[in-house]
Amino acid sequence: MKKVLIYHKVSGRHLEYMRDKHPTYDFYVCTQKSDMEKHIVDADVLISFKCSEEMLDMAPNIKWLQALSAGVDSFPLEKIKKRGIILTNGRGIHKIHMSEYAIGVLIMLARNFHIMFKNQKSQKWDSSVHQGEINGATLGILGLGSIGKEIARKASLLGMHVIGVKSASTDVPYVEKVYSQEEMYEVFRQSDYIINLLPGTKNTEIIINKKYFDLMKEDACFINMGRGSTVNEQDFIDALKSGKIRYGVSDVFYQEPLPEDSPFWNLDNLIITPHICGQSDRYFDRALEIIEPNLLAFEGKGEFVNLVDLDRGY
Repeated sequence: MKKVLIYHKVSGRHLEYMRDKHPTYDFYVCTQKSDMEKHIVDADVLISFKCSEEMLDMAPNIKWLQALSAGVDSFPLEKIKKRGIILTNGRGIHKIHMSEYAIGVLIMLARNFHIMFKNQKSQKWDSSVHQGEINGATLGILGLGSIGKEIARKASLLGMHVIGVKSASTDVPYVEKVYSQEEMYEVFRQSDYIINLLPGTKNTEIIINKKYFDLMKEDACFINMGRGSTVNEQDFIDALKSGKIRYGVSDVFYQEPLPEDSPFWNLDNLIITPHICGQSDRYFDRALEIIEPNLLAFEGKGEFVNLVDLDRGY
């Protein structure tokens, strides 16, 4: 019987379901590091949001890693490749709730709900707060994977013009123009709202910098939902302070939790959310849609879903 270690909180309902549906596996669930270290020693499979080199060194039997996240920058890719371990990710889990986060943010920024909430706290009635629309506005999406495609679909249905960046500039439904990474400047130049979904890889490290912020429209907004490592944070701060970016929203940062002395906290035109846009109370329900076919594939019954290219990092 193959041992599967799930290093994440899982409900009793989900655990019972997996044990009933996949009786050839022995499932263990833990959330504490000490428990993980005890069980990973003889595990064949690890399902987790992260896996350090140290964890991998403790696990000589591991043959398959299932990341619960879409990004795998918290996994030691070189060591995984060297040991011939299969790595699959959680691409597709996030598209519903992260696209809802994105649409909510877009409408908030257009209608300035954040400003009216501030006025409410200070008992200020100000009906001159600008009320815009996302209908007819141009949305630029950096990264057109499953999340980007779902945002594009929803935004298009709300009347937005959608353009975007993809590693291979092939046609994408609901996206009027797809640019290559080398042409990313066009997205910054044309967009009223920019959503960053780029993964954290060697090729995207602080790729978004002053050069791109300087191209943005006067009233444009920048929303970071991808990885904090993809943005030059000092350039982002400078663009917000100077008003080059009308408003920013960031759910991710280079260092998390965000330090108390970070200058981001003191910016009046930045909304901070604590890396929660990828969270949902239905997360594991959607994760099972990937885990289950992969459990079968690990037994030779079908193909793996979401195999990660260890050289590209996604």
